[in-house]
Amino acid sequence: MLRRLVAVMIAIVPFAFLRHALYRLLFGYHISRGSHVGFGTILDCQECLISGGDIGWGNVIQANQFHMECGSQIGKLNTIRQCHSVHFSEDCAVVDRNKIIGTRPGISPFKEHESFVLGEKSIVTSGHHFDVSDTITIGREVTIGGNGCQIWTHGFDPNRIKIQAPVAVGDNVYIGSRSIIVQGVTICANVSIAAGTVVSKSIAEPGFYVSSQLTRKGDAPDYSKNQQIVEFKNARFVRK
Repeated sequence: MLRRLVAVMIAIVPFAFLRHALYRLLFGYHISRGSHVGFGTILDCQECLISGGDIGWGNVIQANQFHMECGSQIGKLNTIRQCHSVHFSEDCAVVDRNKIIGTRPGISPFKEHESFVLGEKSIVTSGHHFDVSDTITIGREVTIGGNGCQIWTHGFDPNRIKIQAPVAVGDNVYIGSRSIIVQGVTICANVSIAAGTVVSKSIAEPGFYVSSQLTRKGDAPDYSKNQQIVEFKNARFVRK
């Protein structure tokens, strides 16, 4: 709580060079010359390395490990919380009002898998949501366009067992507005996904994809007898 309070106070210091100096002195952050952390951005991380990155105003960034490479950008009013690690590669960008959210401390036995990686020259526009219950890896030159896209790395079976799995997006992929990608999905390179598409299975062949109707695929899965169930904090988990 004290650390967060200090981070909030640093965030409202009026000059960027003073904010950078205080982050280095009090928190041991590595913020290179040429980097910028905007006014009102709360930066609360255990390890922080900003190597030529630019962060706009009014963001909340909280992660165990946070790394921005040269030319990477974060716009304004984004929320990054409760992730184990967040990595922005060279020349990538997260624009405005996006949410990259892990789980609250103490409720997951797989906290070390809660990582978000955005590849080189990729862009996330505005108003998207990323559920980092597990790893999300986004490749090079990917565009998550429009607004309202969601990537989910967890779900539940009818017995309230939490099912989680990583999501991986290959290089040169376009994801249209309000698309939803669910846990365990891998998307190969050179794919375009139409607006409003639900991607519920992996895509292994380049091309244009769209979903337009609801189809019953079979009975709902029952993981209650699965031998890989992990009991944790009076809840049950399966990681695929």
